[in-house]
Amino acid sequence: MQEQNESVRPSLPIELVKQLNLYLGLSISSLVLGIMAISLSIAVIGLPLGIIGVILGIVCLAKRSPFGKGIAIWGVSLSILGVLAGIFFTYLFYYKTYKTYKDMAASTKSEMSNEWLGKPSPDFNVTDLNGNTIKLSDLKGKRVILDFWATWCPPCKKEIPSFIKLRNEIDPNNLVIIGISSEPEETLKIFVEENEINYQIASADDLPEPYDRITSIPTTFFIDSNGIIQQVLNGYHDYETLHENAVMSDYAEPNFQQLFPEPVEVKESNE
Repeated sequence: MQEQNESVRPSLPIELVKQLNLYLGLSISSLVLGIMAISLSIAVIGLPLGIIGVILGIVCLAKRSPFGKGIAIWGVSLSILGVLAGIFFTYLFYYKTYKTYKDMAASTKSEMSNEWLGKPSPDFNVTDLNGNTIKLSDLKGKRVILDFWATWCPPCKKEIPSFIKLRNEIDPNNLVIIGISSEPEETLKIFVEENEINYQIASADDLPEPYDRITSIPTTFFIDSNGIIQQVLNGYHDYETLHENAVMSDYAEPNFQQLFPEPVEVKESNE
C-alpha cells in the first residue's frame, strides 16, 4: 500500500477572516463612493455619496488594521474631492436658481410698478384692528401710504420706526398710513402693542389688482390726494426716502409740449 501524503493548508481563524472581510468591505466601499461622488458631483447626489465615503474610509483607518489600509486612504481622498466638488456645484446650482428667481421677481415687480404708475388706485375696503372700516375712495384729498408687510419679515419690521415717525411728524389730515398684512388679527394685535405702532393696521388678503400681485414684502404704495398711484417701492427703504415720497407734490402727467416745444418760424428781415 502506497501511502499518500496529503498536504493540508492551514486555515485562518474565523475572527481574522471576519475582520478581513469587514475592513476590505469598508475600504472598497469608500473607494467606490469616492469615485461616484466625483463622477456625480455636478448633481446634488454627489455630495452625500462623498460624505458617506469619507465616513466609511475613516472608520476603516481608525481600526489601525493593515487590511485595506491603502484602499481606504484612496477612498477617503477621492471622497473628500467629491465632497468639495459637490459643495461647489451645489452652491453654483442654488446661486443660479436664486439669481434667476430674483431677476424674474424684479422684472415682475418693475412691470407691475410701471403699469400702475399714474393710474387711479382701485377702491377697496379693509377693517383695521380697532374695528374701523377704511374705504380707500373716502380718503381722497389726503395722501395715502399702503404698506404691505408681515410680522415675520425683518425688512418690514426695520421700516416700522420710519412709518411711526412719519405718523408723528405729518398731520393725519394730510397723510394716512395703512399697514396691510395677510396674518390673523390676533397675531397683528400682539405685534402692534409690543411695538407701539401708531398708524392703522389691517388684516386682508382679498384685494383688487395690483394689490393682489405683490410677490415680495415690504411693498409700499404711495397714493396722491387725487387717488393716483404715484410711486411703488419694493424692499426696505430708509426714512428719508419714505418721507420724500410721502410729501411730494401730487402726480402730474408729463407736459410733452414743454419738453418738445413746437419749432418757431424765423422770418428774415428785409432791409
